[in-house]
Amino acid sequence: MSSNMFEVTGESVLTLYGANVTGAPTSALLVISQTALSETALSALEKSAASLEFGAAPLAVLTVEGSEGSVGAEDVRTIVEGLDPVTLVVADAFAAELLSAAYRVPVTLDAPNRLLGRTAVIFEDFEALMETTETKQRAWALLKKLR
Repeated sequence: MSSNMFEVTGESVLTLYGANVTGAPTSALLVISQTALSETALSALEKSAASLEFGAAPLAVLTVEGSEGSVGAEDVRTIVEGLDPVTLVVADAFAAELLSAAYRVPVTLDAPNRLLGRTAVIFEDFEALMETTETKQRAWALLKKLR
């Protein structure tokens, strides 16, 4: 019964914020970024989620500055709590600042964080880490802390 309740909440989040949020209402991993991630970055995160065994549901992705406008800190909190993912990946410093404001807690960049019982890996610039093998390894080392 309660999983249905969560799905309704997740569905309503997707309905309300559809211009900014993609994915399934049951996604275990929510990625938050200021602007749309590149295919390379998105693919890396999808592969990471599969490697870390976060289930069959695809990633949910929240793009703060979407094609139809931006979401603020309160919206971010509503989206995170509505989708209720197990973990969060924050792709850039702008999104990190918004998440920090949403939960009224400081966050540490390029490190694992805890937010209301969730593990969140917060990157200063995930996209930049996709450029070399060495920096991809640094990103993967951090993503492994989501387990």
